Amino acid sequence: MARHITFSARLLRRDAKPQTVVVRGTSDTPPRTLRRAAGGGGQLSFDVYALVDADGWPHEATYTFVETVETASANPDL
Repeated sequence: MARHITFSARLLRRDAKPQTVVVRGTSDTPPRTLRRAAGGGGQLSFDVYALVDADGWPHEATYTFVETVETASANPDL
């Protein structure tokens, strides 16, 4: 049975206020990257964040924005 933990991820992005989100993980180490859903008409978009500071682990970790990844939806109704 997988162990589940919950931690606060501080998301940093240039020209935006930092956000803090609650993330559910399954490891004793912080994820190296996080993907968060992003808006986009007709596209499935994810903002990708990379780990930059895990000094507060297992309670919190800080990530910085890397890129937005878009993939075309196989179903136009999604």
